[in-house]
Amino acid sequence: MRKIGVVVVMMVCALAFFAHGQANPAPPAQDMKEGMEAMFGAMAPVMAKMTEMMLEGTLRIAEKPETAARVAAFKKNLYDQLQKQGFTKDEAFTIMVNTSVPGVPAGMK
Repeated sequence: MRKIGVVVVMMVCALAFFAHGQANPAPPAQDMKEGMEAMFGAMAPVMAKMTEMMLEGTLRIAEKPETAARVAAFKKNLYDQLQKQGFTKDEAFTIMVNTSVPGVPAGMK
């Protein structure tokens, strides 16, 4: 959490620097490139840790039996409603299989 705070402070300082520096002539492109690389280099470990924590949280929730029950209910309701709307069983099944659970990124079906 402390790292996140450090990154936020760095970003605010960088934004203040860039906002203040607009009245001055633009720094050389190489300096800009190096500054951006340094900023993104500092952010990368924090972003990786945040991503890891989010994934761990998602998996912790996904492994609960009640989560599986809710996903099953969603998929069953979707399948049934698709058929009621006139889709064939095969079409409804294909759509249901290819529909992600709400709130879950498409790549994590």
